[in-house]
Amino acid sequence: MEEYKTENNVEIKSKDSQKQIAAAIIIAGIIIAGAILLKGSGGGAVPKANATISKMIGLNVKSFNACLASGKFKDKIQADIDDGVRAGVNGTPSSFILKDGKVFSFIGADGKMFDAIPGAQPYDTINENIERILKNDTKSIEKQIKPVSSDDHILGNINARIVIIEYSDLECPFCKVFHNTMHQVVEKSNGDVAWIYRHYPIPQLHPKAFHEAEATECAWEQGGNKTFWKYIDKLFEVTPSNNGLPESQL
Repeated sequence: MEEYKTENNVEIKSKDSQKQIAAAIIIAGIIIAGAILLKGSGGGAVPKANATISKMIGLNVKSFNACLASGKFKDKIQADIDDGVRAGVNGTPSSFILKDGKVFSFIGADGKMFDAIPGAQPYDTINENIERILKNDTKSIEKQIKPVSSDDHILGNINARIVIIEYSDLECPFCKVFHNTMHQVVEKSNGDVAWIYRHYPIPQLHPKAFHEAEATECAWEQGGNKTFWKYIDKLFEVTPSNNGLPESQL
């Protein structure tokens, strides 16, 4: 049985067996950590009942709701999850830094080396790694990850030298914080960084996250990549995280 815990600003799944009391402590820790994190970041203001996200960003609400009810994007989201598993993702957010299609190691503020950006790392640490990679001061590593394609959701310069692929869960409080950090990274990169968002909802922690991921794809269906990012930005803005966003507000 898989269980989940929080560690280093990332929600992690673990296959180690736990006693019920330990599991309860983990769950409590997740809730407390999320609450503390969101208190510091301003949390999320759930929209009023008549102000759904789809309406707020100007979608055709009727078509959006029909798309969401159809489940047409389930396979696409599952494909992202499967790719994340093959790449070694075991928690969210997990992100990989690529240059020229190759994955590079990430060095934390404490000097530890990782295959991926572990959790919601701060802007300065991410930027230091990007500069190091651009200067060829680190080596690439072997990693099984799906190449970037036209099916991906890309923000930033499509010809950027650095690409960061993030696997994220829309109800993860650490992902909410990291989402803002990644906007900073792209905006301050002078076109050197592109950001790719891939879905990795963890249903054992956030039962609503998979359906929310479907909602982002339904937004993409109406308006393409720009509308996808508009929707996901608004969702992260308003969700309190940890399943706090009512489905009726999508």
